[in-house]
Amino acid sequence: MARIHDKIWSIDGSKETLKLAVRITDLWFVGTPNKSEQAEMVFVDYEGDQIHAICKSDHLKSWKADLKENCTYVMHNFKVVKNDGQFRVCEHEYKLFFIGVTVVREADLHELPFKEFRFVEFANVVAGNFVSGLLVGGLSACFIEKYQGCF
Repeated sequence: MARIHDKIWSIDGSKETLKLAVRITDLWFVGTPNKSEQAEMVFVDYEGDQIHAICKSDHLKSWKADLKENCTYVMHNFKVVKNDGQFRVCEHEYKLFFIGVTVVREADLHELPFKEFRFVEFANVVAGNFVSGLLVGGLSACFIEKYQGCF
């Protein structure tokens, strides 16, 4: 019997043998192409939950041609680490890193949602009720924090 897909909301750092059915809603490359480049992605699952994933340069050669924005995949085995950097692209407490045993298989999972924007009421931004350091469409909450007096 096939193993059930893990849900993104259930990722808590306790296991790395995850099996995820995801859509890559955002994909970008950081660094110098073909040298020190890494891929960064946002995955979304059936429930619309999101998580940040990173494929560092040492594994990118294996996956670069296969990873495409808006395509759907079944993926296994990641390194799970705290998402506690200065800037974050998802609210999820953890992020995923591709490792040597990560498996990526493109799959026809058209039921998976596409990118969903989650807007916060402007009054909450002015009141400071937002996640500091969360990048939102390229506009960081840190930017908002710095210029809050301008609103």
